[in-house]
Amino acid sequence: MRPIKILLSILLVLLVVAGVFAWRLPADVGYRYGAHLLGPFALTGVRGTVWDGHADGVSLLGNDLGELDWHARKRPLLGGELVADVRIKGGEIDIAGLMTRHGDGSVSAEDLRFSVPASMVEPMIGAPDVHLLGTISGVLKDATLWTASVRNATGHARWSGAGVSGAVEARFTDLLSEFASQPDGSVAGTLSDDGQGEVAVNGRYSLHVPLISGEATLAARNGDPQVLEMLRHIGTPQADGSSKVVVEGRMLKAL
Repeated sequence: MRPIKILLSILLVLLVVAGVFAWRLPADVGYRYGAHLLGPFALTGVRGTVWDGHADGVSLLGNDLGELDWHARKRPLLGGELVADVRIKGGEIDIAGLMTRHGDGSVSAEDLRFSVPASMVEPMIGAPDVHLLGTISGVLKDATLWTASVRNATGHARWSGAGVSGAVEARFTDLLSEFASQPDGSVAGTLSDDGQGEVAVNGRYSLHVPLISGEATLAARNGDPQVLEMLRHIGTPQADGSSKVVVEGRMLKAL
């Protein structure tokens, strides 16, 4: 019996040591062995622990987003899930919420609040001579990404200080959007203005990772001659004086 007791004691000590090591596992060590779990995201300047850490840089497919802070939850790991409160902040970018990587490889977001410069959307519209102005902010209430399919997504966004510059010059009042996932795995949304400006906007869009498409009708709300002249240079002029804008592109150039 004595050898068994000794063996059990050794195992107990090893478990305690392993637990302490895991509890204080350096974040850079964890990233070295778990980077493949982050998919298209890459980190630099990693420090702290795997539970509470910081990265000086986080990029998505080579697109720099800023710094990253995370606070991982320990209990979900027992069920094979990595759950963490994350915040990405850099310049005009501010993203924070709860992220979960499930055992099947899918990733979900909950109450993810975001604020990003509208210029980040420019690669989607495929018009290098058009630059987007303002800030897009909102809340992704819930979403699950599995391969190229987005499930259970709901949320809303506001484009503040909306405008375009470059080949055309235009300013709008705030634009509003509501979006939700569809049965085919895509995300569909609506786009409208807040009713306070001279340009009325009414549109819709569809995102099917990594492709995005959409169209919007722009009209002079009060028949302002200057607005009507501006609309002649945006999109395709319509018989009623409005203009139709059609967009097709990819979420990111590298996708």
